[in-house]
Amino acid sequence: MSSVDGRLLPGRWTAPFDGTKPSELFKEYAAIGKSLDTDAWMFGKTTAREAFPYKFMPKGEPVGTGGKVFIGNRASSRLFITIDHDADIFFTSDRLRGDNILVILGINATADYLAALEEKGISYIVCDDPTDLRSALEVVAKDFGIASISLQGGGIIDGAMLAQGLIDELSLVVYPGIDGLATSPSIFEYLGLPDERPAEGQALELLSVEQRPYGIVRLHYKFHKL
Repeated sequence: MSSVDGRLLPGRWTAPFDGTKPSELFKEYAAIGKSLDTDAWMFGKTTAREAFPYKFMPKGEPVGTGGKVFIGNRASSRLFITIDHDADIFFTSDRLRGDNILVILGINATADYLAALEEKGISYIVCDDPTDLRSALEVVAKDFGIASISLQGGGIIDGAMLAQGLIDELSLVVYPGIDGLATSPSIFEYLGLPDERPAEGQALELLSVEQRPYGIVRLHYKFHKL
């Protein structure tokens, strides 16, 4: 979900014209997300930090090798996935919004951090290179049976997925408000060099346009790899 100028920080968006509480509009976004009927949903680390703001203070040496997979609690019908390159999110629960958690980690994760995740029943995979998202998601598919993921940002993870050609569809929910600040994060925030083109070789086909309550518009696109 973004403002009409493609920005991602809801607290900065202008309010609905008729006094409707923004929370009512966010309910529409949540309903659309659930209607996608994916096996999992995903945040980048910055967005996950909003739910789990405290840092774990790892001790000891990094594990140093990838390939380890731990399957924790799997009671929910969907999984919540996040990538934690620093291996320091302090999870206070094995669930987010009712869904069990799976964390993608790098080889800098320490044994005591992995033990803390296991104690809480939080699933994880340790990758040699967690920035190689295609390889990480192949493990997620193979070991956890995840065939489809609803990627819900923020902009950095969206940009990384875009650059690696991993997005099949875009469901863009446009909130009827404006941010306006040039430096506010946008839908795709690829961290690359000025001459890089993370969307190169990809084209969008509009599948549908839907007007929702409260002036919300949903745009649904298919990605074509050229």
